[in-house]
Amino acid sequence: MPRGPAPQWRARKQPVADDWLLASVNQAGGHGKHHPETGFYADMVMKGFADRAEAEEWKRALHRSAVYLHKWGLADIGVSAKIERVKGGYIIRFHAVNKKHAQTYVVRTYGPDPSKWPYWARGRAA
Repeated sequence: MPRGPAPQWRARKQPVADDWLLASVNQAGGHGKHHPETGFYADMVMKGFADRAEAEEWKRALHRSAVYLHKWGLADIGVSAKIERVKGGYIIRFHAVNKKHAQTYVVRTYGPDPSKWPYWARGRAA
């Protein structure tokens, strides 16, 4: 007998931006086709946000989706996103980032001590 849908408490928070991140990877040529020095995949732009609150929610969705894709082994990526004000509203410029390059950048910028990093997944950063 097939199982029912996942319980509501396990549902992913909306909006889900997996497709946007995977589009960044695919437009760069697929996994492993990131910029060799920076680790960036293709630049993408999300348009049509009337107010900053909506753009911020989508930016958070990009970060949640990157964590989800990495956690479940679907894509070894992070994300870099920036909200910009344009005529008529807001846009989000972002690109997926190869996880190894992102980790190297953090260590090179902030040093090897995780307590000095702006964010550390295994503990609280100062």
